[in-house]
Amino acid sequence: MSTAERRCLEAVCDALLPSLTPGPGDDPRLFALSAGQLGVADAIESALLTLDKSQQGQFRLLLRSLEQPLVGRLLAGETSGFSGLSARGQERALLALARSRLPQLRAGFQGLKRLAAFLFYSLLDERGTNPTWPALGYIPSTNPPAIPPPLTMTTITRPTTLDCDVCVIGSGAGGSVVAAEMAATGRRVIVLEAGGAYQAADFDQREMPGMQGLYYGGGLAASRDLGISILAGATLGGGTAVNFQTALPLPPDVRDEWAALSGCPHFADESFTRSIESVMARLHVGTAESGVNPNNAALRRGCEALGYDWSPVPRNALGCDDEQCGNCMFGCRRGGKQSASVTYLRDAQAGDTRIIANCHVERLVIENGKVTGVRAVATDPTNSVRLSLRVHAGTVVVAAGAIGSPALLMRSGLDLPAIGRNLFLHPVSAVGGLYDAPVYPWKGAPQTIMSDEFAHLSGLYGFRLEVVPGHPGLLGLATPWYNARGHRRFMQKAGYESLLIALVRDRNPGRVRLGAGGRPTITYRPGKQEQEHLQRGVAEAARIHMAAGAGDLMMLHSTDPGPPRPEARSQADIDAFCRRISAQALDRNRSLLFSAHQMGTCRMGSSKRDAVCGPDGEVFGVRGLFVADASAFPSSSGVNPMITVMAMAHHTAQWMKRGT
Repeated sequence: MSTAERRCLEAVCDALLPSLTPGPGDDPRLFALSAGQLGVADAIESALLTLDKSQQGQFRLLLRSLEQPLVGRLLAGETSGFSGLSARGQERALLALARSRLPQLRAGFQGLKRLAAFLFYSLLDERGTNPTWPALGYIPSTNPPAIPPPLTMTTITRPTTLDCDVCVIGSGAGGSVVAAEMAATGRRVIVLEAGGAYQAADFDQREMPGMQGLYYGGGLAASRDLGISILAGATLGGGTAVNFQTALPLPPDVRDEWAALSGCPHFADESFTRSIESVMARLHVGTAESGVNPNNAALRRGCEALGYDWSPVPRNALGCDDEQCGNCMFGCRRGGKQSASVTYLRDAQAGDTRIIANCHVERLVIENGKVTGVRAVATDPTNSVRLSLRVHAGTVVVAAGAIGSPALLMRSGLDLPAIGRNLFLHPVSAVGGLYDAPVYPWKGAPQTIMSDEFAHLSGLYGFRLEVVPGHPGLLGLATPWYNARGHRRFMQKAGYESLLIALVRDRNPGRVRLGAGGRPTITYRPGKQEQEHLQRGVAEAARIHMAAGAGDLMMLHSTDPGPPRPEARSQADIDAFCRRISAQALDRNRSLLFSAHQMGTCRMGSSKRDAVCGPDGEVFGVRGLFVADASAFPSSSGVNPMITVMAMAHHTAQWMKRGT
């Protein structure tokens, strides 16, 4: 960055997160801290290195623009660049960005605020801690003793060529199942994983290293306009290593819809039921270890008070430890989470299976309409040494996720019209409820209670209500910024906050395209129905919190919606508030939206006109090339997709056994 850009960034960070004089009830330890003291601006500059050049350029352009006196006049009424504005002027300028009628300015504010707030509450000092944590009551994982590594990894130390029968690209839910099924038939299998080779003892369950090491884009991924933040696993085991263990089969009515939509009747057949049952048995899915912590208890309590449907969440758990479960979104050290690493990848290595991590597949090798292998680059964990890797294989399985798989097919020259299209994200909004008793949303099993009360608002489309855990960085990122003091006061109460989400089944898709350097870019905007369901979901989550006894509410809107105070909360007040927030737009950075489920960009179907792979999972026009991940979904699933991914991969593997 130039001197002016860095000066502006430092000023923005300190305006968002300044040192404040504590008021009554404020913790002086927390309020005394500032972004400058914690080195937030330097950390942002380092984080930007993970973005492509065009994104870096847009960020720097925003900073240069904010330093123009004319911009200061327009945003704050003071003729000065941002760094020269008064404290009140800087606050006015930030709020003007957040609430601008121009989507680009709202996106600029969100990019700055999310990065700064996440880092303020998650950066580690030389002792491996963060000075904000004591005031929040947050105690990070002590990284207790771990199980031995369940997998044997193959390390590439020089340019290498390998041969196998089946090469699987991606070690997550889909790739792991196919690898195990193929290895069980005696085939030689190689699994290539772009992420790190993290196993139990390697998981540092503190938030910052966990996000940077285990998540796609270091946890900073988003759609191009920043309208929706993307959380996806990017490590050994993929999403199964970091998800919340919610193990739901594809609902029967959605199975019927998929069969009709895709022209693939097996979705409604007994063969697919057998695949679902097989993976659920292997993952030990059940509710025996679905203990209800205070975070989940709020959803249950509110649903009971309102007469809404609720149920316990089945989970892929066997021997979990509640003391560690709240940290399992940063990897499970105990092995209780039945992730791909401790189940299907382990099964695969009972046969002839090699697993190579830190390996980016650049393209597929296709000759005369037949796949013959892949070209990849393997690196050491620091990415300082790049080594070419070629794998010769008669069968290749693409399981790099709904973002990575279409990008790989496009880089390899495939031109099927559906590649990259039909991206579904299950857009999510959240409402925090503040309670009188501690909740500690970072402790205990992540998701154990859910509600399907509103799953069928528009036919098979609606939303499900679930609970998510929260650690300081993600809480800081999500907490809305109306002014610096308000943000700090909300964060001060983080230990008393329960977090409900509305997870929307989306019908209106987005798209994955190739950007600079062959990297995928995401375009997505919720359609009219998705926006209506998100708005209704936020209103119902707020209603549930109030019924469960929450005092204040934390909404994610850029403008404070003013929830009714507990002392004056009549039913009429609640109804009026819910009607008001049901009418407030949430898209395009007017509120923070998340996605932890990416689906549909290489959809399965009966015709190459609108699908990428056939009912057997084989890519149209390329013999021996299969897709086995959430990108093959014909449409969104409406439920957490892990079990569906694994069942589809299992079903595809049975086709592969017969035909390859």
